[in-house]
Amino acid sequence: MMPVSSDCQILKEDNVTHSFCGLACVGWLYQKIKDSFFLILGTHTCAHFLQNALGMMIFAKPRFGVALIEEADLSRAEPQLEAVIEEIKRDHNPSVIFLLSSCTPEVMKVDFKGLAHHLSTDKTPVLFVPASGLVFNFTQAEDSVLQALVPFCPEAPAGEKKVVFVGSVNDITADDLRTEAEQLGIPVAGFLPESRFDKLPAIGPDTVLAPIQPYLSRVCSRLSRERGAKVLTSLFPFGPDGTKTFWEDLAAMFDIKVDLSDRAEAAWEKIKPQTDLLKGKKIFLTADTMMELPLARFLKNAGAEVVECSSAYINKKFHARELEALEGVKVVEQPNFHRQLEEIKATRPDMIVTSLMTANPFVGNGFVVKWSMEFTLMSIHSWSGVFTLANLFVSPLLRRESLPEFDESVWLEGVMPSAQ
Repeated sequence: MMPVSSDCQILKEDNVTHSFCGLACVGWLYQKIKDSFFLILGTHTCAHFLQNALGMMIFAKPRFGVALIEEADLSRAEPQLEAVIEEIKRDHNPSVIFLLSSCTPEVMKVDFKGLAHHLSTDKTPVLFVPASGLVFNFTQAEDSVLQALVPFCPEAPAGEKKVVFVGSVNDITADDLRTEAEQLGIPVAGFLPESRFDKLPAIGPDTVLAPIQPYLSRVCSRLSRERGAKVLTSLFPFGPDGTKTFWEDLAAMFDIKVDLSDRAEAAWEKIKPQTDLLKGKKIFLTADTMMELPLARFLKNAGAEVVECSSAYINKKFHARELEALEGVKVVEQPNFHRQLEEIKATRPDMIVTSLMTANPFVGNGFVVKWSMEFTLMSIHSWSGVFTLANLFVSPLLRRESLPEFDESVWLEGVMPSAQ
């Protein structure tokens, strides 16, 4: 057991988590950085995964692709990607190309850093992004992409105190966060990442970094270490409670005192039908997206009983405020899934927030399930995301109420008699 500064204790187990591959981050980042191209060096499995997970048709010419490793490549010192890079430049004219690793070439000990350096030009840099599922959780691959961008962020001079929001969100949410900050009197330098490679924000010793995603601890630590930037320590802006604390703490770093209690109260009132449904519900969060801590905190404050909150990795410093807010909740890092199964059978939670891989088996056993990946893809930040966040939790409960019992007759309907 790992002690933390608050009364919350982290149980550390040793199991691998059932999570998506890190390559999944391509799905939202290629849309966010609009002048980029994401090249994955991988196998047919990687290509099938991206084709199915992202639902992209080949003739749509998406700004990502897979350079397939064939059997002949095993005898070469390094993969030959020059022709692929030239084709990408000719067809897409990107400002930056991200070269993502995957499991097989990492096992083959491909020198990705050297390869990216060899392929880079002054006009079109090729940036290495470690994204293998062997090492990283799938949301952490975004952290790797942002770290690759750090050397290209201009240096802000000392005395230039502005906020940089760290984390990929869609343009509407970014505009909402920028407007909110400016209304509070907080000067905004930009976002990491921005929508274009040539618009990266300047970061210096007086920059305040405001992480808006809970899986970006490494890039924040690096910017603090290399540029001297200050990292906001607060709750993440999810739900009325997190949003209120996030903006109040951020304003305080600029010596601005604000009290958003009335606004938070109004936001809670707005989602009262949803919180009424969540009150007293037993909810179990298995590890997947690394968003579990702030989601569990929102559920707890909404009146739900969080049976267990598990996460693949927990950074005691980066997640300190979320851990404090989870006092009394069972928090587990790298949980043992077999142990979780036994506890789920014993406690029979009203809803399980889990990965795509484990969702269907839980449904088959009569549980109400919410795909945890949906929280990474929906706009749930700040005040404008409160309603969406609450609805994401109640939608499976409402859907389940409208369905018949998942008994044997449902599962065996239409099945050949010989299969019963």
